Amino acid sequence: MPDYRIHVHTGDVDGAGTDANVCITVFGSGGSSDEIQLDSGRDDFERAGVATFTHTLKDLADLYRVRIRHDNSGSWPGWFLDRVTVRDEEAEREWTFPCAKWLATDEDDGRIDRYLDLA
Repeated sequence: MPDYRIHVHTGDVDGAGTDANVCITVFGSGGSSDEIQLDSGRDDFERAGVATFTHTLKDLADLYRVRIRHDNSGSWPGWFLDRVTVRDEEAEREWTFPCAKWLATDEDDGRIDRYLDLA
């Protein structure tokens, strides 16, 4: 089973970071992952930052979509997500999923759950 390295890029706008719990599901032509909580124990999703996580998953083959969400918890749950990049370390392939939107109940369209398609 391959290791997938997930890079989550928080945007560089005022109030972009979040303290909420963030989860992702990865979809590929070979199936989908279970929902994965992205947490390193640090402040992962800070303004203009890149949080990186590695997870061993079944071979998902060609990726085409991710679902990313947060649980709206914490003092500052709103989050401006720039993009997500996923790399299959075994196959040395990488996919980028642009967002450039808020995941916040009080910003943009009020959604905290987004499906992102391949760039």
